[in-house]
Amino acid sequence: MKHRARNPGFTLIELLIVVAIIAILAAIAVPNFLEAQVRAKVSRSKNDLRTIATGIEAYAVDHNTWPPGVVYLQKTQCVSNAAFFNAMDLEDLRMHIMSKLTTPVAYLTSILQDPFKNTGARNMKTGEFVRRSTYPMQTFANCIPAANVNHQAFLKGYVWAVRGLGPQANEAGGIANVLIGQMFTTGLQTDTIYDATNGTVSMGWIIRSNKGFCTVPGT
Repeated sequence: MKHRARNPGFTLIELLIVVAIIAILAAIAVPNFLEAQVRAKVSRSKNDLRTIATGIEAYAVDHNTWPPGVVYLQKTQCVSNAAFFNAMDLEDLRMHIMSKLTTPVAYLTSILQDPFKNTGARNMKTGEFVRRSTYPMQTFANCIPAANVNHQAFLKGYVWAVRGLGPQANEAGGIANVLIGQMFTTGLQTDTIYDATNGTVSMGWIIRSNKGFCTVPGT
């Protein structure tokens, strides 16, 4: 009597075991991959801010002034920047501010894009699609009313600040400029600064000012 050769294929149990092993390995590997991806974006954001800071300082050397930045709710107070701010909608300022560093003199070779930001939004007044993925810059000036926190930040030696959104990508709108000014002057708003020790994906912006990277509020 002849015996049939055993089928060399996997049994259902064996396949289920293999699938379970793959699932376990994926559960271990995927979070590590995602965390590494976030860390890489944080590093890129910091490198971008260093590059922008170099461009801003080079612009200041050549023009004996800083490039115009957003002065929250005070755009007509500062005479030197009034025409610049009144010539366009606030929605479009980010691209225009950074374009001052790319043309006609290339202090930056391109307008850098924040890796944590959305790709864009639509200006509801004009219907135009506006790129929102650039790093917003704000300025602190003596021409701002004395009660304003951005004026007080200027008195403490802050002239400009550029921010990246960080992993939580909290835009905060125009109030962000007030929060940063308040942080520089009072040390409040401690959660506005990204700190990886709170968790790789945690709240806070990555902020670079003329004094360097902000690590401790009020410094």
